[in-house]
Amino acid sequence: MTFQEKFDELKRIYGETADFSAAPAGLAAQIRMTDEDCGGTFYVAYFGGTGAIEPYDYRDHTVDIAIGSALLEALLDGKKDPVEAYLNGEFQLDGDASHAQALIEALKRRPKKRRAAKKKAED
Repeated sequence: MTFQEKFDELKRIYGETADFSAAPAGLAAQIRMTDEDCGGTFYVAYFGGTGAIEPYDYRDHTVDIAIGSALLEALLDGKKDPVEAYLNGEFQLDGDASHAQALIEALKRRPKKRRAAKKKAED
């Protein structure tokens, strides 16, 4: 799988239900996937009430995370504890650790919100 394919998959799965309501203003996380086959850099930012997930580096980031895509997905799915994984050296973090935690919380997989079915009006 290429970086672009993996990025598109991650954005589709986690970006669709992202909730930045509790994220600190100015969150700008640069994520460097370290996989040999799909390594690459993307960013997640939250400014002015709007979240963005794009396949580019972010020079003025508040946190830089180097992580494998499988571990990233495990953290976002709640299958691994981010603090424990960091303390065990499973990924590298440089910058504001609270922004890394906020990023995980904002992107954590949530059930899709379903729209209520419209009832047919009775004559």
